[in-house]
Amino acid sequence: MGQLYHLQVGCGDASVIQANSGTFLVDCHRIEEHASKLPANKHLRGVFITHQHSDHYSGLEYLRKRGYKIDYLVYAPYERRRGDASVTIEEWNEFADHRDFFKRQGTELRAPFGQNTFEKAWWTNGDVKFWMLGPAEAVATSSTRELHDACLVFRADLGSRICLFTGDASDTNLQDVARVGNICGDILHASHHGSINGADLDFIKSAKADYTVISTESGVYQNVPHPTALRRYKDHTAKAVRRTDQDGTRVWKF
Repeated sequence: MGQLYHLQVGCGDASVIQANSGTFLVDCHRIEEHASKLPANKHLRGVFITHQHSDHYSGLEYLRKRGYKIDYLVYAPYERRRGDASVTIEEWNEFADHRDFFKRQGTELRAPFGQNTFEKAWWTNGDVKFWMLGPAEAVATSSTRELHDACLVFRADLGSRICLFTGDASDTNLQDVARVGNICGDILHASHHGSINGADLDFIKSAKADYTVISTESGVYQNVPHPTALRRYKDHTAKAVRRTDQDGTRVWKF
């Protein structure tokens, strides 16, 4: 028996997967507020940072200061260019500092593109399987790329449950992922806090989600969550759409 938590962390992202094979984080914003969900032995099997924006990686500082061990740090395969407005140089350098610290502690680093074939999972860890659906290398390395084009998009198979994590993936990123087919069918962790950027209609339809979870907080950014995006999720989610700012932390057993 395991548990998946989509944590209430404001307009940011943090999820915890507690499985028999270990504990995994998917983004870690304000993780210190949910330290009770972390293992007492301070050993994390894997931490996925969907992309290098502080509202997704900020908890690395807490994990670093509190002496957590991370076996694998998985993050977006992005190359920032001079003057890149999609991620500040301060964020880029801060994330790199945390990344390099954990590497010195023995953490293995991975910055994957989406799988080219799906004959087997990208990573199988005991009772958990991860399928790396995006970003496509062509999208993430395009001459017009922005950070959200390189955001990790992956599916976690958790025994009886499936969750599709999208971080803040752009429409371009998600449109490519939608072509894979059979990408969810259970829980969709919506992109970009309910923004219209990342609420691609074809992608939402292809997810065929029973449940959609939006990690968000109204009033932080204009039009987040966006009414059109909310309508798309509600129209194409079979059972329920949940918002962390209204419904709190979501817990799923598997």
